[in-house]
Amino acid sequence: MNKKFLLVFLFLLFLLTVYAQRRDIDTTLRLEEVVVTGSRSARHMSQSPGRIDIITPRVLQNSPVQSIDDILSMISGVNTTRSNGIVDMHTNVSIRGLSGDEQGRTLVLFDGVPINTSDEGSVNWNSIHMDNVQRIEVFKGPGSSLYGNNAMGGVINIISKKARQPFSINASASYGSLNTWLASLGISSKLSDKFSVFLSGYYNRSDGFNNIPDSLRTVPDYSVPRFMKEGGVYGKILYSPDSLFNIDFACDLFRDKRGEGEKIQAPDGEYRHFDHNRIQGRFYGEKRAFHYSLALYFQRQDYFRIDERIKKEVYQRFDVKSHRDDWGGILNFGLTGKRNHFSIGAEYKEGSVDGGDHYVTSPDKVLNRGTMTFVAVFAQEEFSFLREKFWLQLAVRYDNAFFHKGWFEAKGDAVSDFNTYNGDLKDNRWEHLSPRLALRFNPSKRVSAYVSYSQGFRASILDDLCRSGWMWIGPKIANPDLGPETLNNYEVGGTFYIFRNLSLAPSFYYAEGKDFLYYVATGEKLWGKQDIYQRQNISKVHVKGVEADLNYNASFGLAVNVNYSYNESKVKEFDERPELNDKILTYAPKHQVKGSVMWTGGVVDATIRGRYKTKQYTTEDNESSIAGFSTWDVQLSKWFFERRLYVGGEIINVFDNRHMNTKEYMSAGRLMNVKLAIHLSK
Repeated sequence: MNKKFLLVFLFLLFLLTVYAQRRDIDTTLRLEEVVVTGSRSARHMSQSPGRIDIITPRVLQNSPVQSIDDILSMISGVNTTRSNGIVDMHTNVSIRGLSGDEQGRTLVLFDGVPINTSDEGSVNWNSIHMDNVQRIEVFKGPGSSLYGNNAMGGVINIISKKARQPFSINASASYGSLNTWLASLGISSKLSDKFSVFLSGYYNRSDGFNNIPDSLRTVPDYSVPRFMKEGGVYGKILYSPDSLFNIDFACDLFRDKRGEGEKIQAPDGEYRHFDHNRIQGRFYGEKRAFHYSLALYFQRQDYFRIDERIKKEVYQRFDVKSHRDDWGGILNFGLTGKRNHFSIGAEYKEGSVDGGDHYVTSPDKVLNRGTMTFVAVFAQEEFSFLREKFWLQLAVRYDNAFFHKGWFEAKGDAVSDFNTYNGDLKDNRWEHLSPRLALRFNPSKRVSAYVSYSQGFRASILDDLCRSGWMWIGPKIANPDLGPETLNNYEVGGTFYIFRNLSLAPSFYYAEGKDFLYYVATGEKLWGKQDIYQRQNISKVHVKGVEADLNYNASFGLAVNVNYSYNESKVKEFDERPELNDKILTYAPKHQVKGSVMWTGGVVDATIRGRYKTKQYTTEDNESSIAGFSTWDVQLSKWFFERRLYVGGEIINVFDNRHMNTKEYMSAGRLMNVKLAIHLSK
C-alpha cells in the first residue's frame, strides 16, 4: 500500500484538528440530514438503518472532476472504471466489490426513476450534466426490498436542481488539455409559489488522445486519438397548486460521438454514439398523515458503432445499430403515525432491445430482439420505540419477471455458423421475494449504530438472454433460460463523534451470493476450433469487507474526509470451472484509500483530493491484472462581485500518473482546465 499517501492525509488531519481547537465549533452530531433513498420518502439519517453517503452541492461545486461518476469514485466502497477522462464512452460504477465490469449490479436513479438499460444494465454517465445535479445519495448494500432489480449492490440516487429564485441565469465556458472546450447555459425561474422552470444546455468537445499502450500496438498501427463531441438539453417544470397535488415533468436529450481510437478506412475511423432521450413525470402530494407519489418514465438509447478491421489482408466493416427502450411506472402510498411510517407500492417496468450487426463489406447480418417485463409490489413498515432511540425497518418486495418476444437471426456466409440458433427464443418467467430487516440505535446525539439483513437480486440482461455473437471471451450464444443472481447481506455499522466535529463512520459486511452469471464453454466449436460460450447461473460468491470514513467539518469552511475500504469478493463452489474457485472478482480492488481537504469562504476556495487503490484482476482466472495506482487532483476558484463572476482552475492527476484503470487503455495523464462563469439573479 502507498504509505506516503496515508502519511500525508494523517498529518494534514492532525494539523487541522489542532487548529480547530481554538475555534468555537458546533459539536452536534449531524444526523439531522434528510435523505430519501433509504425509504423512498424523506427521513432523517438518524431514522435510516443503513449506510447512506451524501454528495452535497458544496462538494459538487468544489471538486476537481469532469463527470458525475468521477465524483462518486471518492466514496468509500465505490469503484469506477473511467480511464480516459472526459472522452470515455462507457464507465462502470460498482459498490462493495460486486465486479466493476457489471454496472447492472448497482441501480442508478435520476430523481427516483431507474436509468439502467435492460439490454446491458448500463448507465450512460456521460449524459448526466453536472450543472443539472443538486445532490447525490448513495445507499450501500442491497436495496432490492424497495427497488428490485439491479439494486443488489446498492442504489445511487441523483437528485436534480430546481428553480429557487424569481429569475436566475448561469453561463460558463471552460478550456483545457487535449483542446477540450465546454460551454453551458442555464436559465431558471420560480415564477410563483406554484410554478417554476429550469432549463439548461451544453456543448462539449475534445481532440482526445491515443490511449493504446506501446505494448498493445500492432503493425501496421491504426491507432489514433479518441475524440469526443457531445451536447445535451435538459428541462424541468414544477407545478404545485396545493399540497395534495404536485407535478414534476422533466425531459433530457443527449447526443454524442466518441472515437474508438482506431482508423483504417472510415472517414472518422471507428466511433460510437449513445444518443439518449429520457422523459419522466412525477405526481405527488401529502395531507396530514397521508402522502403518495406516482412516477412515469420513458427512456430510449439509440446506440451506433462502426467496427472495421483487417482480417487476412482483407478489409471488413460492420455497423452495430441498437434501439434500447425502457419505460414504466412506480406508485407509492404512505401513512405516518405518531411512532411509525408505513408505505406500500407497486412498480411496472418494461425493457426491450432491437439491434443487430449490419455488415458493410458483405451482405451479412446478425439481428436480435427481446423484451423483459417486471411487475412488482412492495411494503415497508418503520417504527420507533424507547423515545425514538430505536428505529426498526421491515420491508419486503415481490418481483415477477417475464422474458418474451425473444428472436435471433444470422444471415450470410460469414456468420453461417450461428444459423443453427436462428428463430424465436423460449419465453421464461421467474419470481423473487426480497426481504429486509434493519435496526438503528441512537443512544445519544453523538452516537448512532445500525445492524441489518437484506437480500438483493439481479435479473439477467437482455444481451445475455437473446443475443448470440462475439464478446470479449469469444463467440457466445444466447441463453433465455437464465435466472436471477441473489445476494444475502449481513451488516453492522455506525457513526461516532470522537472529538468535537470529528466523526468516525465504520461499516462491516458479509454477503453470500448464488447463481452468479459466468461464461461456460458449451462444448460446441466455431469453425471447428473456437470454443462457443454461454452465460449460465452456476457459481456462488462470498463477499466481505470493511469501510471507514473519518470526517472533520469546521464552522469556518474547512471539511476533511479520509476513508478506507477493504473488500474481498471471491468465487466459491464453481463446479463447472473449479479452476476459478477462490478467485477474486474482476475489477474489485482489495484496498482503497481516498481523501479530500476542502476549504471554502477564504481568500480562495481550494480543494485537494487523492485516491489509491491496489491492483485489480481483469480476467476471471486472475491471470491478468492491472497495477495499483494513486492520483491527486487540485481545484482553486474564486467568486467576485457578490458571487456574480466565477474564475476557477483544476489539475487532474497532478503528478501525471499514466495508470491503467481497465485492461485495454492507459489514462490521459495530467489534465488541466480553466473555467469562467457568470451568475445573475434577482
